[in-house]
Amino acid sequence: MLKQFLYTTLLVALGQAAITPCSYGQVAAKPGANPIIRDVFTADPAPLVYKDKLYLYVGHDEAKEGQMFNMNDWLCYSTTDMKNWTAHGPIMNVRDFKWASKDAWASQVARNGKFYFYAAVQQGAPVNAKAIGVAVSDSPTGPFVDARGSALVTDQTTPGPNGWDDIDPTVFVDDDGTAWLAWSNPNCYLVKLKPNMTELDGPVQRIELPNYTEGPWLHKRGKLYYLTYAAFAHQGMWEKMCYATAPKVTGPWTYRGILTDQTKNSYTIHAGIVEFKKQWYFFYHNATLTLPTGESGALGRRSVCVEYLYYNPDGTIQPISQTVAGVSVSPKPNDSRPAPSASAPVATAPGVSVTHNLQPRPAQWLGAPLLSTMANPANTALDNISFNHDKGGTSLGQTFRVTADGKLTRLDLFGGDGFGTDAQQPVTLALYYLGTQDNPTYTPGTNLLGGGKGLAIAYTPQPAGLLQFDFAAANQVPLLAGHTYAFELQGLEKTAPLFWRVSRQEAYPAGGAYFNRQPLRLNDKPGYDFGLAVYTTANPK
Repeated sequence: MLKQFLYTTLLVALGQAAITPCSYGQVAAKPGANPIIRDVFTADPAPLVYKDKLYLYVGHDEAKEGQMFNMNDWLCYSTTDMKNWTAHGPIMNVRDFKWASKDAWASQVARNGKFYFYAAVQQGAPVNAKAIGVAVSDSPTGPFVDARGSALVTDQTTPGPNGWDDIDPTVFVDDDGTAWLAWSNPNCYLVKLKPNMTELDGPVQRIELPNYTEGPWLHKRGKLYYLTYAAFAHQGMWEKMCYATAPKVTGPWTYRGILTDQTKNSYTIHAGIVEFKKQWYFFYHNATLTLPTGESGALGRRSVCVEYLYYNPDGTIQPISQTVAGVSVSPKPNDSRPAPSASAPVATAPGVSVTHNLQPRPAQWLGAPLLSTMANPANTALDNISFNHDKGGTSLGQTFRVTADGKLTRLDLFGGDGFGTDAQQPVTLALYYLGTQDNPTYTPGTNLLGGGKGLAIAYTPQPAGLLQFDFAAANQVPLLAGHTYAFELQGLEKTAPLFWRVSRQEAYPAGGAYFNRQPLRLNDKPGYDFGLAVYTTANPK
């Protein structure tokens, strides 16, 4: 990288010259075409508008073959026309935070009088976990210096099983000057900052969002707040970008769906949204760049891109297509893109009612179920399974043994996320009597629900929580003490309308989790249970 370092240094020395080199073996790109930065690999873009310029803060990917990520400093670029970019060199190195050891991960700069730089890094010994630092400068291009001498957010701020969860800070300064910090993977946390921008002000809140993974970005347009985030990685897919809206920064947040799909060559995606000179822009990264040296893009060698962003009259954002042209072409009128056609909806069948998101991340089941497969679903069932698991399947099942005679009134499961149900991604409920079967596989007889046809349900994406199925009339089937049953979600192979949460160990000795009516295998091992509770007339709701 010495050659590349000298090249960047030379650009800065020559009056912070514009970045215009072409990729190896390629014709020089039009100004504004993607990727927009072509001299080094960049990631996790964070735009800031100050006076008549847009400043773009990015991570600096330097991974070689065999490395996942190698990031040591943060870079800054600026533009006045969104087509020509000026390099300002590294604005900070990870070791400028004396308490940090490595990993100059995602960052953002916010202005509230001075310029405050928030970044995810690895905190050194004895903590050895991800943390968020804050640095300050009088200039948008630095130099930035550690504002605290210690981490702003540490692993102790959000206690949990993961030492890598305190990453990807986004800072939003509201119209009244109040600043808010959001961050984390796999949960989304939000907290108010004190006016000095270097201390937390009050308790940390958790924002519940469907399919959330990481990389939150907060912005506001008019009176509506927007939270954009990378999604679906915890559901076993490459990240897509989703978003939600709210009347207040503290919520309640309404999920609005997928904003843009996965990017090329990189399973990560990271958004930055800003208005500049009366036009809105969406920044992200892919891994399509080949450097002038011939080094090509990869997971740890990403490249920042930008697209125009358009709103609908109701404040929702129009889906964003990822292009090579980027902003090298003129923006279109805001109403020039037709709304995407909606998939045909499905209805819940008579005989069952569905209650969504009854309780996010439940520590216990509601009421007094006859039986449950685990006592603490939120902390026991940590993995997601849908019909796209492994090579694909058509059923997710949990067997259970009834402890007392009764009539089925309700089933609750711990699940959520997914794409929702429609004609292309249906979900049907099934219940089978297994008698005294106790085999590695099970052979279902007649479906006890829906007169043998099962019960179709309508489902819209919700955060991970309790889904409640209440049964009526003929679907309140008798359950016999000492006998075994199998409850299934049935769907189309390789679809993911919703995810059922499953334990990482044997949690229920009297049954087990099944995929395609075979014992569910994770990491090539069986012995798991889906989060399920069974309610009958013999037990109060």
